[in-house]
Amino acid sequence: MVRDHKKTSAKYGKRSLTVGLTGGIASGKSYVSNIFRQNGIPVICADELAREVVKPGSNGLRDIKAVFGDSVVDTDGTLNRPELARVVFSDPSKRKILEAIIHPRVSSEKERLVKEYWKQGNSIVVVDVPLLFEAGWENAFDLVILVYSPRKLQKKRLLHRDKISPDQALSRLNAQMDIESKKTMADIIIDNSGELEETERQVTSIIDKLRSILRENFTREESSWKNGHGT
Repeated sequence: MVRDHKKTSAKYGKRSLTVGLTGGIASGKSYVSNIFRQNGIPVICADELAREVVKPGSNGLRDIKAVFGDSVVDTDGTLNRPELARVVFSDPSKRKILEAIIHPRVSSEKERLVKEYWKQGNSIVVVDVPLLFEAGWENAFDLVILVYSPRKLQKKRLLHRDKISPDQALSRLNAQMDIESKKTMADIIIDNSGELEETERQVTSIIDKLRSILRENFTREESSWKNGHGT
């Protein structure tokens, strides 16, 4: 099932689209990302960008070390993620500080890559952001797609995928915004609670719709230009 909350028709008039892709943990977002790639649509992974902006020697890592101390950097100069996680997840105010260091850098790099893909001739670019709504990025995209699986199914998949205890699975689920809340905020919902073939059908249908919108926009603009020039 694909639900279109705010109408993709609102995107008529645009010549390119930047699409945010998000979901809850173990909802199947990675599978959906791969379908976009297989259909020739570039996908930017925000998690990969977040790792890039704190690599050894980066300004991001320098600022993190300045705020949180030497213990969050290993002897080889890389970020000590377990130690940093221990520090920030025990104190929401420190997590906000960390986000203020990382998020602007990720956003800047995301914008750079989107423009680069546009220059290469891509009219649709997808940005995979696991915590898109939690970060308040919903207005940074023309459309936001949510990969949805009900909470019970998320937990079941998480237990199977990560081989963790039910309490650990519940803790990870509770660390994110509830999937039902995200459902009310997304423009398009991909229901990934059924067979993978059905999920793929939904994604390809969305791709076809977005490409159709852009083709019509191009045709309408070309017609308007010709009429305006008397040809």
